Amino acid sequence: MDMLFAQGSDKNTKDLSKETIKDLALGELVDRACQVKEERDLVMKILSRMPTDRKDMIFRSEIVRDMMENKDLCDKIGECANEIFLLRTYGGSYKLLRGAETNLYNLLDDLRELSVYVHVSEKLAYCLHEYEIKAPGLIALREELDKTVLSEDFADLKKDIDQMVLDISGCKGAYICVDFTPDLDIQAVTAIEFVPHHIVAKYGIVERLVAPRLVSAQNPYSRAARVTDPLLASMAPYLQKHLKKHYADLKKALVKYTNYNTSQITEMYEGLTFLVAMARFGRGLREKGYEISFPDYSDDERFCIKDLYNIRLAIEGEENIVKNDFAFTEDERIFILTGPNRGGKTILEQGIGIASFMAASGLFVTASSFRGMPFGNILTHFPIDENLTINYGRLGEEAVRIKDIVASSTGNTLILFNETYSTTSASDGLFLSRDLIHVLKEKGSYVIFNTHLHDLARDTSSMNEWGGPGDIVSVVMERKDDQNTFILKRAEPDSTSYARNIAQKYGITYEQMTESGK
Repeated sequence: MDMLFAQGSDKNTKDLSKETIKDLALGELVDRACQVKEERDLVMKILSRMPTDRKDMIFRSEIVRDMMENKDLCDKIGECANEIFLLRTYGGSYKLLRGAETNLYNLLDDLRELSVYVHVSEKLAYCLHEYEIKAPGLIALREELDKTVLSEDFADLKKDIDQMVLDISGCKGAYICVDFTPDLDIQAVTAIEFVPHHIVAKYGIVERLVAPRLVSAQNPYSRAARVTDPLLASMAPYLQKHLKKHYADLKKALVKYTNYNTSQITEMYEGLTFLVAMARFGRGLREKGYEISFPDYSDDERFCIKDLYNIRLAIEGEENIVKNDFAFTEDERIFILTGPNRGGKTILEQGIGIASFMAASGLFVTASSFRGMPFGNILTHFPIDENLTINYGRLGEEAVRIKDIVASSTGNTLILFNETYSTTSASDGLFLSRDLIHVLKEKGSYVIFNTHLHDLARDTSSMNEWGGPGDIVSVVMERKDDQNTFILKRAEPDSTSYARNIAQKYGITYEQMTESGK
């Protein structure tokens, strides 16, 4: 069962571009949400592929909500995901790699695989009965697991596994005699005596063998070690001979389950790992006092978010964060955003983009409420590293990217521009920006155009005469009493106050310069 998509889903997704992933700081978010590299890579892969079907968004959202509300449930499912990862290592490409050879170690691996399968199936089923669950996805999973663990075939498998493990568990330890060459290579294993008890080393032989790297220091009993470790390779024939009395019975018993399908469990791994990681991340933010909510995927709003803040501020532990309301509607699709330097424009714009892809991924958003539908695609154009513009120059790079953005945009696309055309003259930037907004208005795209071009924001009335759905609206980040409030409001830009803000920042007002000259 795939835990990322609802039953019957076509599993349609939209890949975020590498520019969008970078501009929305997706890597930073994933780094804070995940503990280990393998988990980070998996979560990044899933987050960068946004579902486009409402039922898939709701499917994920309800599961994450259940796991966020119940820490024990989340932790138990996380433990099961770790065991499923182990189960995957026994099958798949590893089985193909080892081929059809039947030997002691392959049989033991098959036994371990089936043993883990039995254990994790029962553990996950029990977990979903032990705790209250509301998510239809988890309820469906519980029903599927019940069909498996309560079946006669599963009962027979469990009985056979228990018996096989019991049969071969009589060997607890072994005394060995190893002949070394002068340079401490293994020359021969001359005697092995197996005993039904564990042995306490008297001479620290393992430590002595590790020193010249005769035994793997990481895990001398790993599958990789069985191939490369000369000591275990020398012992293998003796082990096989010792277990010969069980070997035939073991092989005969396992033949019944050669084609036993464990994919019902293993195909859950990526979904469970992703959902557990994000549920823990959301619960951690909430426990630190940050407000989060789950989207209401409603048809009566296009995109309406209340008390929004950028999740990056929470990740950095900021306190007293200023929150803003924001809404796209069918009648208002393009917002020209101006405001003072360091007034919160980029943080707000980025926060809206993050909220949209989090909602599309079936996750929580950092706001008191979210109603409507996330956008089917998110495109961004943020300032680029100057070192990457060597082939085209800054304006040439912008032209190439903007052409691609326009070509990819639709009436269900969110586009975030951040100081686009800022390296051109004011007149050139105004001309280019008007043309860009003109074509996007005709396409019906949803746009935030964060700019220093105040004349562009003052010209919304004439631009609204262009064809295409929705109006163009001027919004500003407020500055009050010479202080940035970080509050978004509808207004035309106040160029004088912005210029004075910049002048004060760099100490170039008349008063500052005349004072410094005294």
